[in-house]
Amino acid sequence: MVIRVRDAIKTAGINHSEVARQIGLDASKLSKSLAGTRNFRVEEISRIAELTEVSTDWLTTGRTAGPPRRGHASQSPENVHSGSAAVDPSPDGRDMPTIPGHSDSAEPPAVDLTQEWMSKGTRNRVRIIAAAWELYADLGIDKVRTEDVARAAGLTTSAVNYHFRTKDQLLQAALRYSLDIIAETRHLNDRADPLAVLRHFARLHAGVDAKIRRVWSIWLQCWARAVTDENARANLTAVYGEWLDMITTVIDSGQRSGVIRTGDTSLMVKSLSIFIDGLGVARSTEHMPITDDEALMMLEHYLSAHILTGTASDEAARNEAPTDDTRNPQSDRVAMAGRPEPTS
Repeated sequence: MVIRVRDAIKTAGINHSEVARQIGLDASKLSKSLAGTRNFRVEEISRIAELTEVSTDWLTTGRTAGPPRRGHASQSPENVHSGSAAVDPSPDGRDMPTIPGHSDSAEPPAVDLTQEWMSKGTRNRVRIIAAAWELYADLGIDKVRTEDVARAAGLTTSAVNYHFRTKDQLLQAALRYSLDIIAETRHLNDRADPLAVLRHFARLHAGVDAKIRRVWSIWLQCWARAVTDENARANLTAVYGEWLDMITTVIDSGQRSGVIRTGDTSLMVKSLSIFIDGLGVARSTEHMPITDDEALMMLEHYLSAHILTGTASDEAARNEAPTDDTRNPQSDRVAMAGRPEPTS
């Protein structure tokens, strides 16, 4: 059931903090429920079903062939991110005025088959956010115009303005989209092996993945804006709070299973986040030359010294010990970096 709930929320294009607010649930409790460490209540499932426009029967049992849509909810998921008043879009999007040079006949980007049951308006919103996210990361937020986003999404400029009245709204949605990328790529909702999740999460944060490099680009630009812009700071604080909740869930699970040290969980989460952020800044700006292997080694050392229990650290190092010294020897040495070198 948890997998279906996560899928429904993701394909509806609603961020977790907004879901929590809409159903009257604390964000940390929602995070735990999505991770499987807390059971959803009946009324919570009912509200999520209404919010994501699926049936409670599909959420709880999965009996139907696909996630059947409900009628239009009182507040459309398309308006949840922006905070604007709910406006029911035309089912086919033809209520949008056309802009010269930007035709609806443009070929839209391919949409994931899991989104087929979504309304056209919601699918368009997802396209817009994904297109803006890539452009902001690759070109820079200030260099991207609304028409650039529309062209990349295969939609009209008026369609973009319909879903996002201001650039700040679209930027916040793009920032939250980074959280979806993080959660999906690192399987942060998988509680089966918190140690594997944490190590995989940390390794990918070394910046060796192209998609994660884009995540870092978005974060860095939003950090810079937050220094002098109160609205940007408020948006960043809200989204970063969700990020910390995701990490807290993994740390909590690891502490319960005995592979992560006990102690002040909040301080541990903040310390790990600060370390990762600093590494991400260095890797993204390239003001300090750090190779992939060096980044991996730093992360391994940090986890071993500050996060993992001694037993977990030793076991992880043994499991990653090289079986063939002739293959990728440098990476093999990095895999053993969690174990300190002897001093004598």
